[in-house]
Amino acid sequence: MSVYVMSVISELKREVEEAQRTSVSVDERLREGLVTGAGDSYAVCLALEGVTKGRFRCVDPYELLGWNFRKPLLIISVSGRPRVLRSLAERQRGKGKILLITANPRSKLFELADRKIVIPFSPPDSPRPGMGSFLLTLRAAYSLADHEEVVGVGREVKIGRTPVFVGQGGNFGIAYFSYLKMAEIFGEPSNAERLEQFLHSPIFASVGRKVIVLSSGDERERKLKERGGRSFVMTGCRTSLCNAVSIIRSIIAEMERRSWEKVYFAENESILKLSSDMIY
Repeated sequence: MSVYVMSVISELKREVEEAQRTSVSVDERLREGLVTGAGDSYAVCLALEGVTKGRFRCVDPYELLGWNFRKPLLIISVSGRPRVLRSLAERQRGKGKILLITANPRSKLFELADRKIVIPFSPPDSPRPGMGSFLLTLRAAYSLADHEEVVGVGREVKIGRTPVFVGQGGNFGIAYFSYLKMAEIFGEPSNAERLEQFLHSPIFASVGRKVIVLSSGDERERKLKERGGRSFVMTGCRTSLCNAVSIIRSIIAEMERRSWEKVYFAENESILKLSSDMIY
């Protein structure tokens, strides 16, 4: 394995371990509201909607620009830089309380928010897929919503190529995050599916692929895994935080198995430029 591969993998491992050790202090509490974000932050948004059983409704920020509402708005953005989030915050000023979870207190978005929660995360020197920042943001969002979870320890699972991630409730947000990491790290397609929806159609496109069930202790999940055969695997968790740690470790292990020498999004310059130009 090359020195470069070792440095990428070791840096990701260090980042995740540090995030697990780091405490996240959140004094604010919010009972309900709309929540939005993009990329990893949208995955947090989905997880928060799931674990709070809809007290927080997760909406795509670009779509939310067309809504007329006065409910409290929680914006999640590690970088604080996407244009659509700034536009949304400017549009909503004076209409309702705006809360922000971010790692960047120097952004324009930070200035626009009424209440701010800064997570203790410093961006790496070179482009990396968000892993430690995701765990910290997830914990901050849960704390804000007064949702408590025991992290627990889930099993590491073999990811393989073009996997299907299946989760219900807050675990669907973790499934979506898993799908994002497969695209960013390997440049490969995968699926993120809700448990019930997976059974109605995507299951027919899962033959020959790993189906990774992000478990919550639900009997139906266990039945799916047992009847699905060897290609169906389960994390063995009972909480979304446990599944987040389990899936991150599993993806890093997949990088090690493949001796993966790059982070795909950082090396595909044309797509990265298109993405960045559209976002920022």
